Amino acid sequence: MRQILNFKKNYFNYFLFIYIICGIFFSLNVGITHDESHELLVWNLNKLKIFNNLFSTNYDVSFLESGGKYYGFGFHLLSFPVELIVKFFLNNFNISENTQILLSKHPSVFIFFLISGIFLKKIIFLITKNKNYSFLCTILYLTYPYLLGHSFFNLKDIPFLSVWLICTYYIVRLLEYFQKEKKIKNKYIVLLSILTPYLLSIRISGILIFLEYLIFLIFFINIFNYKTKEVFKSFYKHTFLFFFIFLILFYILHPNYWNNPLLVIDSIRYMSQHIQTVCTITLGTCMKAQNLPSSYLPIWLFFKIPILIILGLISFPFVEKRIFSNKKNTMIIGSLLTTILTIIFLLIFFNTNLYDEIRQVMFLVPLIFIISLSSMYFFSKRLSFPLILFFVFFFIFQNIKIYPYNYTWLNNLTTLTKISGVFELDYWGVSSKNVARFFNKMNLDQETCIISNRNNGIEAFTKDSNICFLPFNNLHANNKRPFYVVLMERSTNKGLPNNCNNIHNEKININLSKENLIMAKIFKCD
Repeated sequence: MRQILNFKKNYFNYFLFIYIICGIFFSLNVGITHDESHELLVWNLNKLKIFNNLFSTNYDVSFLESGGKYYGFGFHLLSFPVELIVKFFLNNFNISENTQILLSKHPSVFIFFLISGIFLKKIIFLITKNKNYSFLCTILYLTYPYLLGHSFFNLKDIPFLSVWLICTYYIVRLLEYFQKEKKIKNKYIVLLSILTPYLLSIRISGILIFLEYLIFLIFFINIFNYKTKEVFKSFYKHTFLFFFIFLILFYILHPNYWNNPLLVIDSIRYMSQHIQTVCTITLGTCMKAQNLPSSYLPIWLFFKIPILIILGLISFPFVEKRIFSNKKNTMIIGSLLTTILTIIFLLIFFNTNLYDEIRQVMFLVPLIFIISLSSMYFFSKRLSFPLILFFVFFFIFQNIKIYPYNYTWLNNLTTLTKISGVFELDYWGVSSKNVARFFNKMNLDQETCIISNRNNGIEAFTKDSNICFLPFNNLHANNKRPFYVVLMERSTNKGLPNNCNNIHNEKININLSKENLIMAKIFKCD
């Protein structure tokens, strides 16, 4: 009992216990975001597609014949048991069946993120050999508002990030074990052969993990002075085992490719040039997804990565010799740095369609954390502990203050410029739940309609199921007055009909700034 109460020894476990309870609670209290219904549709149709293929049923899955067939559904396979438990508790609340299903997926996303933190801790410990430092770095990572905010609802990018990080850990362990024991551990090969196709079942862009594997192998051969033939002789049987399991699982996890496996090539091509007509406000410019300047990713990484992590990256040249004096650290950090730079370069070079800040490269953020925090440790162990601790408390303060808009967080470098109209804000539509709460207090007449571009997100949390909702394209129609207009996501500056008055703004302040950031606007049109 005394050992359990020993705070100094168990503070990380105490943190995790409180963190998981709070995280699940907060994940169940954010709104329904715009991608979630689409994700659920893809998952349900893929289940029907499997029935059609295996049992000759004739369910309508025509939606999957267009771009829908290229979307992965791997997240839902592992989240299902958690959903059943959460949905049991949600039955006691007055919310629709569809809303229950969508909300019940949120805790699974959060658990994925928590697992990613545990593997980040493992990698940093491999580099620093300092348990307390790896614990503290993990707490920093898990409280980082941008990723934490996404972990409350992002059904695709957070699971993808988490599995990528787990794969990274096991490729490191595989090579490390081979270096020590001069043999390959089958356990790591099998784990990678299962995790890699699962990664691709979430996003087909997971194919880029092979680039990371190759970079690690090249660094390993060169750093430890192996001959390529020697490595090939040791690895070729295990490589065959890896690809044998990988191909079987990849095929099973993609029912849309069962009739034509070559569709995977079309999938990579389609998703890399994803048809997306939106633009992302970046430093005041609306940068179109299909015509991005090369500055897009560097700008967003600069303003989304915490200042502490940027400082850690700046310290890297000063500790380069200290890091690279250790061959294992050279392999890990050198491979991660090369992977990050190569992927960013390829995305810019091939003019890949990107949008919504850095969500398509979110999986690189933990790798950046690992490099930066490792550099800080070697630069000054004494200085790095209090600095990280300061940012942990600052992040906790920010997370409480800006919830549920944690994912909109930008670092303090935004003091160089204002935020409103300069950076994208609530592009996922998290504000839908707070907007619904506003209308719940008003007890609207059932003949008074609401016009919004996020009707389903608002309707999910309105108490009166008979409230009238009109589609957003009715905004300038001859609507019966009075009616209400909600402008949110990318439409907060949309033009309005005559005689419409702003009656409520959903707003927050970030990083002690006094600037009001408006997430949604509500108008009454008399």
